[in-house]
Amino acid sequence: MVVANKKVESTVIEAVGYIRQSDERQDKEDISEQTQLRKIEAFCEFNGFKLVKVFKDIDYSGFRIKYTKRPGLMDALKYVENRPAVKKFVFFNLSRLTRLRKDFQAIHETLKTLNIDICSASEAVDFSTANGRFVAGILVDMNEYYSDSLSDTMNETKKTNAEKGRWNGGPAPYGMLKKKDGYGFIEDFEVSYYIRKAFQMAKDGKGTYLISKWLNSQGFKTKTGREWAPRRVRYMLQNPTYAAMQKWKDKYYPLLECPEFVSWDDFCYIQSTLFGESNVWKGKQRQLLSSILICPVCGSRMHSRYFNHKNNRKYVCSRKIETGNCKSPNLDQASLNAAVISLLGRVAEEKFEPAHILPELAGTEDKSLNSIRKLQDELQNIERAEQQVFDDYYLHQKINEEQYNSIIRRYEKRKHEIHQLLDKIPLPVSKSFGDYDDVLKDFAEAIEVLEEDDKRRSVELLVEKIVPGEPTLVHFKWGEVKEIVPTETKKYKSKLIIY
Repeated sequence: MVVANKKVESTVIEAVGYIRQSDERQDKEDISEQTQLRKIEAFCEFNGFKLVKVFKDIDYSGFRIKYTKRPGLMDALKYVENRPAVKKFVFFNLSRLTRLRKDFQAIHETLKTLNIDICSASEAVDFSTANGRFVAGILVDMNEYYSDSLSDTMNETKKTNAEKGRWNGGPAPYGMLKKKDGYGFIEDFEVSYYIRKAFQMAKDGKGTYLISKWLNSQGFKTKTGREWAPRRVRYMLQNPTYAAMQKWKDKYYPLLECPEFVSWDDFCYIQSTLFGESNVWKGKQRQLLSSILICPVCGSRMHSRYFNHKNNRKYVCSRKIETGNCKSPNLDQASLNAAVISLLGRVAEEKFEPAHILPELAGTEDKSLNSIRKLQDELQNIERAEQQVFDDYYLHQKINEEQYNSIIRRYEKRKHEIHQLLDKIPLPVSKSFGDYDDVLKDFAEAIEVLEEDDKRRSVELLVEKIVPGEPTLVHFKWGEVKEIVPTETKKYKSKLIIY
């Protein structure tokens, strides 16, 4: 009896690799990018996996940076979502994926829904089993403890540095060069003249707009080679390093080896006058489209300006304002704002029709579902509060790290509860806009009741740029381009487009 040989081909299991290297580690050579890659390749070869792609996050912390802010990891998750053949997600060790239990659980749940196992090439643990998940929990706790301990050590070191008048690290301020020992600065005389002059102008009562205009008139560029904007001047004038001081944990410490561009008394005077509470711009007068309007002639930003009387605003090219050389038309602000809001409303309605949403709410016994707008308002308030806490910690140093973490944890818990309530309402999706779905949903339901500043933020989240013309082109961040056709063009000293 002859039995024919049959070639049995087993299904190839595809895997993706993930590499992360932190900029905070002192032992990079031990877990370098090449070391991690070789280990991942060897693990896949030993287990018979086909390594189809490797994603990287270089100089990204696994402790201080949330996993959703790591582009390599997010690209990897998006990749495996669209490739069903991928069944393994491989990394060097668990600390390379994350050092936070919360992030690990979120990543694991995301991959679990896609039937993808996470694999540690070094620890050789099967995280798809109950025992593996138990061990993973222990390892994540150990990694989190290590990072906490390292953070405490770094904080103590930086406090000691500050008390001894040594620089705590980071790039040298513009106009200064680091000394070889890394603890002090010397003056860069090619640049320092202009910065000293900017501080003198601020002391004399000149605002950031006039200072930026003067700097640009001198042909003096920023560190990145761009023209000076008022906001960039503000950042420079608020940097205490130019007064030979540094801020650490809400306290100022003298820097021993640092040139003084402005005296400490003058620096404090500038902060209390130019940037004092009564002079701080609070964002209430910022115009709807100023940050996204691009001049169709020269490519500069377009800003709002009054013409003739205070009720008559127009969008005008910034270069046209400064030099008069640009021949671009002016835009009627009120009609263009209304046209853009109307367009966004139509785009949002393409996604969520009221006729689809309202039947889902009718007849429900759960009172929380009938308060969907109230929940969404609360969610927006929490997000604004989170931004304020972020600014208070990272920009203004009004709160310490422990307070920051405690507040953010409370906000995250409440946001999770709100999302669970909102998820109970199945909203049919007629069109997908990727990462912008949630913004469009909020915009569709709240467009008529949003405050002006919230409308501006919503527009900036959705629109990449607007290029005026006949027609005007609105470029959305998901790649779509829509047209707005002007209703009228008038000719004064300069052409005016009305929508």
